[in-house]
Amino acid sequence: MQVHDDLKALSRDAAAWEQGQRTLARTIAAWRTAPEAASVLAALDRFGRKDPLDSCAALAALFAKVGDVAPDPAPDTPSDPARELVSGLMRRGLAALAAHPLGQMPFRHAHRQAADTLLLAHSGTATLGLAVFDGAALARQPAPRTAEFAPVETWFRVLAGSGRGDLTTRDPESAALRTEALDLVPGMTFPRHGARQALQLREVSGSLVVLRLQRLTSLHDPVREVALGDGDLRSQAALTAEYSRMDMAMAALAALGRQDAVPALSRLVHGQGPAALRWQALRAILALDTRAGLVLLRTVASSDDPALSGPARDLHRTLVAQWPELEKVAQWRG
Repeated sequence: MQVHDDLKALSRDAAAWEQGQRTLARTIAAWRTAPEAASVLAALDRFGRKDPLDSCAALAALFAKVGDVAPDPAPDTPSDPARELVSGLMRRGLAALAAHPLGQMPFRHAHRQAADTLLLAHSGTATLGLAVFDGAALARQPAPRTAEFAPVETWFRVLAGSGRGDLTTRDPESAALRTEALDLVPGMTFPRHGARQALQLREVSGSLVVLRLQRLTSLHDPVREVALGDGDLRSQAALTAEYSRMDMAMAALAALGRQDAVPALSRLVHGQGPAALRWQALRAILALDTRAGLVLLRTVASSDDPALSGPARDLHRTLVAQWPELEKVAQWRG
């Protein structure tokens, strides 16, 4: 492996690097207890326990209009809690990184296409993070043909930069789509109900920095991807990484013909997981063991399961109408 000379000059022994990481960890701990952050994190803890945002004053203040926030006692300048929170972190963090340039700040982070995200804090199913969108990278992306709707409520606050986006609203009854242009400018705040609203950035001038608060509204509802042209459903996916792994595992088991997985899949069907995941388990059983799948399909169809009984009845009618012999297969005990 080749190491650039500039990195060689910065490199130190393992003990020095570990000491640097401890310094960075202490830096973040100090920020978390600073006045601008401590009250916010305490409010986030309540918010993560499903308290309404309005009752979490320090957190709600981050996403209020600047004029709606009580001014500081200092001269004539309205306070901006969102900027104070992030500025306090940047001051401490950049100073620590200058002393330890090969260190890593102890935050979870991710990169996706034209956006980088930094998770500042989380509690329960709620997260508070920073997102930075790169205008040049965004311009290289093809125009989106679909939009995703997820059971997540989100609040945005534009900290720096400007851009333009499309806010697409999906009617829950007709599934019709309505799109409106949204100009993003510093200081702008807005909420988004992810199950029926999707925000897609179209253009960013330079970089756009956004403070983002999110909370799941349901662990059972799937993420729906729909076509922007006609609103047709293109795909559904489990919301959490755990459910996504289970979904992929079921597909692999069905492809491998693992009939020994049928009992475990049956328990999933009768469990308390998301309806989409339970339905996928039922379909996998049908693929692995026709008789067991049909017996279970009839059981679910005749149950009072609000999510699966209707689709199970429809599927059972369709299968038997197309292949009448399946009715006998379900009764076979051999």
